[in-house]
This record gives sequence, C-alpha cells and structure tokens, in this order.
Amino acid sequence: MRHTSSFDFEGVKGYKFGYHPFGKPFLFAHIYYIDGLLIDTGQSQMRKDVFQKLKDLPVQQIFITHFHEDHTGNVEMLQKHFDCPVFASQKCIDIMKNPPSISMPQKIFWGSRPSYINFQKVGKTIQTQNYTFQIIPIPGHSKDMIGLYEPTKKWLFSADLYVYYYINYFLKGESVLTQIDSLKRVLELDFEVIFCGHNPQLSDGKEKMQKKVLFFEDFYQKVSNLYQKGKSASQIMKELQLKESWFLRILSNGALSKINMVKSVIRDEEKKNKNF
Repeated sequence: MRHTSSFDFEGVKGYKFGYHPFGKPFLFAHIYYIDGLLIDTGQSQMRKDVFQKLKDLPVQQIFITHFHEDHTGNVEMLQKHFDCPVFASQKCIDIMKNPPSISMPQKIFWGSRPSYINFQKVGKTIQTQNYTFQIIPIPGHSKDMIGLYEPTKKWLFSADLYVYYYINYFLKGESVLTQIDSLKRVLELDFEVIFCGHNPQLSDGKEKMQKKVLFFEDFYQKVSNLYQKGKSASQIMKELQLKESWFLRILSNGALSKINMVKSVIRDEEKKNKNF
C-alpha cells in the first residue's frame, strides 16, 4: 500500500510518503518545499508518487540533508526534471560517490539508493528569494547530516535529528554521544517548529527536542555505568530489560537493532577512554 498526503504551514509545503508491500505504511518520509527550495527527495519506492506531487512546483534548488536512501532516493530524477543545482555537505558528496549497501528492510520500505555525483557543496547559508537559511551540522544519526535554520521564522529543518523523543533501534554506525551533542547544539537556537524528515512538530518544537536530550542522556548514563562494571552489550540489554525487535534484527542482518544503541554507547565510552 502507498500513502501520500501534504500540508501547508506558514508557507512551507510538506509532502508525506509511505510504502508497505502488504499493508498500511508505518514508516514515512517527508519532503519540504519553501520559496523555490526543495529539501530532500524521498524514497525511491515512491518515485512515481513523488514525481506526481512535486512536478509542477517552481523548484530552483534542491538541498539534501544526508545520504540515507529515504532522503536521496529520487535526487537524480528530480534534478533532471527541475534542471537545478543540488546542494549537500562535502561529507555527503563524498559518500554518494559510492554509497554503502543497505539492509533488506531498508530496501523493502525505502528502496535502493544509487550513487550520484552532480552535487554542489553548500556553504554556511543557503539563500532563497525571501529567506536565508543557516546550515547547522547535526551528525550522530549520520556523520554527514546537516539541517537548516531560519531565525526570523523560527523554523528548524532537522532531517532525522528528532524523529521522536525516544528511539527503539539504531543503525550500526550511529552514535548516541554525537547525537546528544547535536541536540544540544540546536537547542541553543531560537526555534519553535521542527520540520522533521519523518515526524514534523509544528508546535512546542524546542520542548520536544529537550525531551529527546533527556532520553538519550538517561540511556547513555545507564549503559555507561554497566559497561564500566564490565558488563557486555548482551548483559546490559538483559539488565536494563531492553526489548529487541528480533524480526527486524534478523531480517537486517544486525544493521537495525536495539543492541546497536547499547554498542554505540560502548564505542563512545571506549573513544573517551582512549583520549585520556
């Protein structure tokens, strides 16, 4: 089943896309449009729907927040259609020359993500006719992830930094500690609205982002304390009574799992210990 819907908030158009091979979608990706700027390109599983929804927009430039397949799945198609520049971070540009493979669940729900090279490196800001968006580095979920901040409107286009105030599973390469740092960085900004890649928050955005910081800090502290006592990742899972999604873990060959969150904290702690 395929899902498409849209909304308009303060002139920002949000387009929501979801796909499930058997039933109602439960994972959604958002593409945003404001003042000639298209932010991310959605998943390739929804390519025809994305094109139909966006093809008549007066897009002048495309901005990519990070290399993940639900954000870059239609970049080539949309760039050719709009004949416009595509901006991304240098890290994203480098990764997209030869992007890493993705797990089976990612292929099923999001679709493939081919390589792409026709990017332009974004600077410290990106300009439209009426707005100046500041580029905010927000790594952790992905090392190349960047967001957009518009101070006059108090908008934060946060890619996958928020998603929800708690997280149930991690990709292998994610970092809890780096996400905490990124969350604290954006909390220094004056914003009210979170245009999230998966779960937009049109009110009380800052309070909700603070709630996520508290979740991650509490999780990090609990796992760190047990790790310092010599506990393994599996032992920590058991002691904290963390429930694993075994279907997802097995189907993805470990690429997506709860234990990846625990292992992330252990990696971060090991890095901290090496620096002393």
